[in-house]
Amino acid sequence: MASKDTKKALAKADEAARKGAAKAGTTQHTPVGGPVWKILSIGTTLVATKLATDAAQKGWKLATGRNVPVKGDFERERTRDVVLFTALSSMAVAAARVAAERGAATYYRRSTGHLPKALEDDKVSPKDEKAARKMAKAKAKASSKSERALQKAIDKATGRR
Repeated sequence: MASKDTKKALAKADEAARKGAAKAGTTQHTPVGGPVWKILSIGTTLVATKLATDAAQKGWKLATGRNVPVKGDFERERTRDVVLFTALSSMAVAAARVAAERGAATYYRRSTGHLPKALEDDKVSPKDEKAARKMAKAKAKASSKSERALQKAIDKATGRR
């Protein structure tokens, strides 16, 4: 067994290595990371979809007292009920999938120290940087104009020139 000092030293070395990689701006991706992320993402999405669908069906039955409307049963089901159930269950499934994928990404980041390669931001192009600078300059100019107009109105109202 390792002593407490050894464990502390290993923990400090590991933390220093992570900080060094973060400072360098590079993340250490392993070849296994891609497939692991795919499995994690697909698995959580499937589970979330199943749970949201079941919850929507049970919620419908509880709220209306009737079975879930079936699309093809034109004789017994009203179109309004079919459309309403479809919309509500679709929203529940979409929200569950987003929450599950975000949760999976958070888990992956905590486990590995970085986001999966599929979710990392792309590099910003020089054209986009130029557009962002131009927008910031225009906002600053508009802001200073409105501040001068406001100050002028205040001076006029108070009798100062």
